[in-house]
Amino acid sequence: MPFQYTLSFFALSLTAMISGALAYQVWQRPATPGRTFFALMMAAVAAYALIAALESAAIARSIKIFWSTLEYVGSGSVIVCFLLFTMAFTAPRQPISPWTVALLCVLPLFNVGLVATNAWHGLVWTSFAPSARASNALVYVHGPGFTWVMMCVYAYVLAGSFLLVRAAWRSPPLRRQQTGFLLTGAVVPLIGSTIYLLGLVPGNWNLTPISFMITGLIGCVGVFRFRLFDLVPVARDLLVEQMPDGVLLLDTSHRILDINPAAQMLFESTSLAIGQQVEVLLLERWPGVGGLLRETYQERTEIVMDAESHRCLELRLSLLSDRRGRLTARLLLLRDITQRHQVERELRRVNDQLQSHLLEIEVLHATLQEQAIRDGLTQVFNRRYFEETLPRELHRAARGDYPVSVILLDIDYFKRINDTFGHKGGDRVLKAFGELLLSETRSGDMACRYGGEEFALAFPGMSLEDAQQRAEKIRTRFQERSVVVGKDEIRATVSGGVATYPFHGKTGDDLMQAADKALYAAKEDGRNRIYLAQDRAST
Repeated sequence: MPFQYTLSFFALSLTAMISGALAYQVWQRPATPGRTFFALMMAAVAAYALIAALESAAIARSIKIFWSTLEYVGSGSVIVCFLLFTMAFTAPRQPISPWTVALLCVLPLFNVGLVATNAWHGLVWTSFAPSARASNALVYVHGPGFTWVMMCVYAYVLAGSFLLVRAAWRSPPLRRQQTGFLLTGAVVPLIGSTIYLLGLVPGNWNLTPISFMITGLIGCVGVFRFRLFDLVPVARDLLVEQMPDGVLLLDTSHRILDINPAAQMLFESTSLAIGQQVEVLLLERWPGVGGLLRETYQERTEIVMDAESHRCLELRLSLLSDRRGRLTARLLLLRDITQRHQVERELRRVNDQLQSHLLEIEVLHATLQEQAIRDGLTQVFNRRYFEETLPRELHRAARGDYPVSVILLDIDYFKRINDTFGHKGGDRVLKAFGELLLSETRSGDMACRYGGEEFALAFPGMSLEDAQQRAEKIRTRFQERSVVVGKDEIRATVSGGVATYPFHGKTGDDLMQAADKALYAAKEDGRNRIYLAQDRAST
């Protein structure tokens, strides 16, 4: 019978089944960094364990040596896939080139060739002897070539373990747990190999293939319990590492639990690393950030990182608690809003300019509107404004049942003044008379230049008698006033007519016509006097 099924055979077969099943499960999961190489590694472990099982069950020495030679193909594949897996797992953004894979395969292929040609040189196995145990086990007496092969194995496994340890130091808690399981799974076969090399097992039984059963079980825990190839940790690598916003995770002692490249770039520092205590550093260089870390509630703020360049950051603080409500960490999200601030500052500047221009336009509009209704020389209202406003005043007076008095005034002998003192002198007289009218009118009254040297006044709510007294006061004050033009002193008088709504007319035209008749009568009777409408009595 060519095979003898021993306990070792069943143990190795179980190892192959566990490793093969794990390889299949991992291969079915979404494509994530390292998934392919991990599945290939576990498939190689399954092949290695299956070959070792066949070697343990074989009886003939030649058959056992054949299977032992094939074991080196399996073990070489395992260490190559392990190193490739650690490279992909710890640096997901760095693609592995075919040249790297080919280079890593050089030593394992050389070792397989060394074992395959052992019959010629005897460097790997110098001799073979039956095991002292009552079994079909064969003792392999090793030569210097075997030492070389094991050195290569240790080098590959230690190199991959170093990558895992380095990555674990910079990783968040979940990633560290996953990496810890991977390291444990890698160390177990090394321990088995070391025990075999030191001859600590009776009969020089090789524990290395069986130790992969523990590696497979540990791998199952990592995959199914700690979501080794789920999207959660991968999302962290793809999202947090590559997101443009900075992420800074601190424990309660302000030590860095996690930091992404964007945060280091925003802080303009590559020295910030996992495990570093940063409170003093942040307080000294960026007081706004350090002060925010002392808050005990969710907070959002904006700080200026550089006053010269106006570099501004938006900071959002989130407090992370456990199930009992105890503070466990502080999550700080940082976003560069310099460009937004520059846009806002530019918008404010443009808005200020627009507001200034709008104010200028409003002032200009008011000026133009004022100029449109006022006489440019005397600054009293012009005739157009008077004729537009008087009907509205009469309409309000009709509803309110109160009088409106108008006074029509004309400067006496104004043409003589122009002929004697020139237009400059005449303008000075007109301006002085306009100033007098403005001083003798209330805010609700109207004084206007009706035409040439003729002026009109309207007094809402004023009786005929009061209007007459006001007209007399204006006439007297103007008579007493002198206008100096150069060396000349000009004195002038004024004549006027007074009419009151509704006694002398119910429309603006009727009222002005009545006042004009009174004015004409005053001029006919000698000027420098005020007459009432339909009243020829001199004042």
